[in-house]
Amino acid sequence: MYKRRLKIFMAIMALAFAVIFARLVQLQIIQGDEHRRQYERLLQKTELLPAVRGRILDRAGSILAMDLPCYDLCMDYRLIKGDLRWQRSQQRRIMREGKLEAQAALALLHQRVANAWQLARTAAQWTGTDLDKRVSKLVFRVEAIRQARIDRLGDVAGSEIREEFDSHAVVPALDEAMAVALQAQLDDTVGVAIRPSNRRHYPFAALACHIVGVTGQVNPAEQEMLNIDERHEDDPLERARRNYLGGDMIGKFGVERACESRLRGQRGIRRLERGGRDEQVDPALPGRDVRLTLDTALQKDLEAIFPAGSNGCIVVLSVPRGEVLGMLSLPTFDLNRYYADYELLAEDQKDLPTLHRAVGKRYPPGSTAKVVAATAALASGTFTTGTTVHCSGYLFPNVRDRFRCWIAKQYGSHGDLTCEEAIKHSCNVFFYTVGNRMGTRRMGDYFRLFGFGDPPGLGLRSEVAGNIPTDPHAGTARFMAIGQGALEATPLHVANMMASIARGGAFLPPRLVLDDSPDPAPRSLGLSSQQVQAIQRGMYKVVNERGGTAYKVFHAEGEEPEVEICGKTGTAQTAPQRIDSNQNDRIDLEDDIVYQGDTAWFAGFAPYRNPQIAFAVVIEYVEKGGSVGRTAGPVAKKVVAACKARGYIK
Repeated sequence: MYKRRLKIFMAIMALAFAVIFARLVQLQIIQGDEHRRQYERLLQKTELLPAVRGRILDRAGSILAMDLPCYDLCMDYRLIKGDLRWQRSQQRRIMREGKLEAQAALALLHQRVANAWQLARTAAQWTGTDLDKRVSKLVFRVEAIRQARIDRLGDVAGSEIREEFDSHAVVPALDEAMAVALQAQLDDTVGVAIRPSNRRHYPFAALACHIVGVTGQVNPAEQEMLNIDERHEDDPLERARRNYLGGDMIGKFGVERACESRLRGQRGIRRLERGGRDEQVDPALPGRDVRLTLDTALQKDLEAIFPAGSNGCIVVLSVPRGEVLGMLSLPTFDLNRYYADYELLAEDQKDLPTLHRAVGKRYPPGSTAKVVAATAALASGTFTTGTTVHCSGYLFPNVRDRFRCWIAKQYGSHGDLTCEEAIKHSCNVFFYTVGNRMGTRRMGDYFRLFGFGDPPGLGLRSEVAGNIPTDPHAGTARFMAIGQGALEATPLHVANMMASIARGGAFLPPRLVLDDSPDPAPRSLGLSSQQVQAIQRGMYKVVNERGGTAYKVFHAEGEEPEVEICGKTGTAQTAPQRIDSNQNDRIDLEDDIVYQGDTAWFAGFAPYRNPQIAFAVVIEYVEKGGSVGRTAGPVAKKVVAACKARGYIK
């Protein structure tokens, strides 16, 4: 019995030693390198180094957005929250360094905390920062991040987050003189640091503001969506290097947001062993520059050309590649003052300065849509280039109150017209007939072929798709064919439609960023060369033949244009713009009208025989009944002249 028990005991002891030995092998051999790294990290003090964000450049290399060096006044989050554990650790440090009693160290700590807040208030006063508001937003953001972690992992001991132990910028963008003055006072504070940083600067201020966009502090929802966690990266320092931390900047709209992954750099790490020996630096990686197709010189021309006091936009594209050469949306705002002026910008319901009209506002396209209707009629085989329609002034001679031609009340009728002549004269009756024969579904297919059913494709957050009606009623198709009713499109849609006709009936998506990606394959609109030429000749006659709807504008007093322009006028009936004057959080008929009138269009391409640029001009709320040719037409004339002067028409 004794021997049996001894054998059992020895077996248990051997098993125990085997488990211990296996564990030692695991810790020292298998996981030895990892534990050694963890131990070394405990002996190191680490500091994250800011990365420079990439620049945004125009096609010629002019800088539209850049980082400028500056300094931030940062406060430890535990100081901000009044964390008692942190305060006790600071008290013990003061006792060690000053060889003080506990009570004296506590009094000195309280004084240094008060000095820290006073220093922050002084810095905030110098820079015009609302310190209370910034600190409040910081606390809200950190608590939201912590709560998101708890929601994901549960309320466990590991739910503490890095942001609760970090220092955060509470007064950003200090200049060097401010930083030096504040640095001299840091010894009398606790939990405060002056750290090198960068601030975003926009040298052209308001120019192309809707395109360039701005950066802003990352929010918890963005961090939750973009950051990696321990499941994807074990090393907490590597996560901190790659992730968005509280206070980091991120693109909020425009190219700043669309190209965030290129523009954002990767922060560096400075490691310093405790005791100040053996500093090791992994340098920050700067973000990459983004070069746009935009020409700032042409963009300035467009601003100068647009009628003062009017709202609207101009889009200019290169025909061969669909590059955006200029894209103006008015009114504008100063990117450098975006956050300072934000409340005023957001409250402006009348002029809506933050609205990117060129890609983010749908307009009824008016008679510019007749180019799509002509394409649909010819490409589908419903009409030939020789098919004629008789315009008596009215689609239905016995019905005089609707479906009439614009000419009916002035000159009577157009008579027999081919598609080419119908474009020249912008005959409503011809295109009502196209709508009748095509129907809503088939008409919609061709608007979709031109890209109207999707956002234009620049990658900007503000882009919207057009609205293509689907109601099968015959009246819907008629209104689609003349660009009225529920049909809507952005100015970029219309400009790119003109570029598609100019390049021989081939659709390309517009592009805003110059990079090494291959050009997409063009999409055929199904037009033969003869059909394309008929549409192009019709647009040529709009501008260059007597009787064309824009002839008088481009040939005033016998003037002959330097460039042969093909174009299409458009006047779209538009609902009045109202503001929420009764403050019931909706727009209704009781609200005040701030603007009323028609939307004036002129869109086209140039030169006629070798198209190089396409364009669209939109002027909002022009006087009803006024000649579109005398509003948008003269602007388009100057746009073409500016493109020639800048070398885009040769």
